[in-house]
Amino acid sequence: MKEIIIYDFDGTLTPYSLPKFEILEKSGMKDGAHSPQFLELAQKRSKVENIDLYRAMYDTYFEIIKNAGFKLTDENFSLGYDNVDYNNGVIEFLNMLYQNNISNYLLSSGVKVFLEKISISSYFKEIYATIFTYNQDYEANGFEFLMSDKNKVIAIKEILKKNGIDNEDCSNIIYIGDGFTDYYAMKYIKEHGGTSIFVYKNLNSKDMQSIKEKDVVDFYTKADFSQNSGLYNYVKKLCKIR
Repeated sequence: MKEIIIYDFDGTLTPYSLPKFEILEKSGMKDGAHSPQFLELAQKRSKVENIDLYRAMYDTYFEIIKNAGFKLTDENFSLGYDNVDYNNGVIEFLNMLYQNNISNYLLSSGVKVFLEKISISSYFKEIYATIFTYNQDYEANGFEFLMSDKNKVIAIKEILKKNGIDNEDCSNIIYIGDGFTDYYAMKYIKEHGGTSIFVYKNLNSKDMQSIKEKDVVDFYTKADFSQNSGLYNYVKKLCKIR
């Protein structure tokens, strides 16, 4: 019986693969993190400074916000929390599991202070995401924890520990993700006896084809969480919910 479900956020529970980052749009970056220009700037920074792409993305994020005259505060980072779109059936799905005492956890490379305010946050036992450090004026100046694809495994180990699982036994755990950035998490879960689920919008997506080659996924299905969908019924069966 599965008792714990761990979710990626963007692209898994939402219809878009990256955070919207409304503050970026207000700072003049049209389409926020979805802008090709934003990704290009981050990739260039990653190469020039020889740093991880996740770090480069947030350093670019900080730079754009500051150059636009905005402060690096939680208030600005949280803009748009009340305007998040979710995939079909997500709220009802999470509520069904919550009512059946299944523990839901969220793992995201997004900003934790933003995710803690979204409408579905109460369904999660805990949210693991990027956390900033702050100066005396409450402005971000660094990272306490930077969530990346590899660091998702660190978060999973923390979840195991908090649930009294010391031998890395994932047999009662499901992981749900939507991209190749979930590879390390899915690999860890599957290698330790758990179940990994890949949800997709496009059956022929590049990420899906790439992860298929790695053999770390137990079940592929549409990102449709509505009642009686393939995902809904599969998870319900794994959790032995009538």
